[in-house]
Amino acid sequence: MLKLIKFFGDNNAYLLLLLYCSIAGLLIRLEKSDTVNNLQTLGTELRATFSQSLSDLTLYFSLKEENEKLTLQNSSLLGHVIYKGNMLRDSASINHEFVENSPVRLISARVVDRRFDTRENILIINAGRNQGIKKDMAVLTPDGLVGRVILVSDNFAKVMPVIHSEFGVSVLSDSNNTHGVLRWNGKEEQTAQMHYVPVSSPILTGEKVRTTDFSTFALRGIPVGRIVKIIPDKQFYRINVRLGVNFSTLSHVLVAEKTTDPEKVELMKDNPAESENTLRESNP
Repeated sequence: MLKLIKFFGDNNAYLLLLLYCSIAGLLIRLEKSDTVNNLQTLGTELRATFSQSLSDLTLYFSLKEENEKLTLQNSSLLGHVIYKGNMLRDSASINHEFVENSPVRLISARVVDRRFDTRENILIINAGRNQGIKKDMAVLTPDGLVGRVILVSDNFAKVMPVIHSEFGVSVLSDSNNTHGVLRWNGKEEQTAQMHYVPVSSPILTGEKVRTTDFSTFALRGIPVGRIVKIIPDKQFYRINVRLGVNFSTLSHVLVAEKTTDPEKVELMKDNPAESENTLRESNP
């Protein structure tokens, strides 16, 4: 035993060299084997998958931030588009110079809940009193009018959409400036009706419909839809309007900073004719 220990002690350098050579040879042999190749391939795939996931995650947060910026920019642009459209329509009907004011501010919000009933549909948005939302503000998208705010909390608001049996808004046709009141009859979700248009009016199928100055809550010039059917009746036309907003896919909205003018509402109470305001006052 002592001889063996003495042998290892005297020749440890050679023995270590032999061990290293053996390990090197084993590694060289394994390097050519399918097992090592498979492990290397698997490691490469795992690294690539991890890198892709990390890249996708970074891209997600980056796109989310960009989308929020684009929403703010779009809300500002939409306010300018509505205002400039009103200027063009006004300039076509008057000769004096139109005095330009700052366009109304639009507050962006997301639809966080909805109740779609037979006739009494309701939307909930994630913006309320703390974000500047007030009762009777108009809610819209670039495609058209969504509805109006009927109840506000600190950070949420309840919206009565156009497709509600008690909703009404004053509208006019683009080409012929024919006025009427838009209401929904509770049937087709994408179709509302334009009421109180005399059969003597020059209104045409295909005309676009927008909100008017007669409205007590909506900005003038908000697109509502397009006329798709006109049927003469005894005194008034029966008119169907294809709505611009698709409520089944609605996810984001804009709220216009305009509230009901109390003086205007008070004057309209003395009007015996049925109007948008009388419809609005009947809401609970």
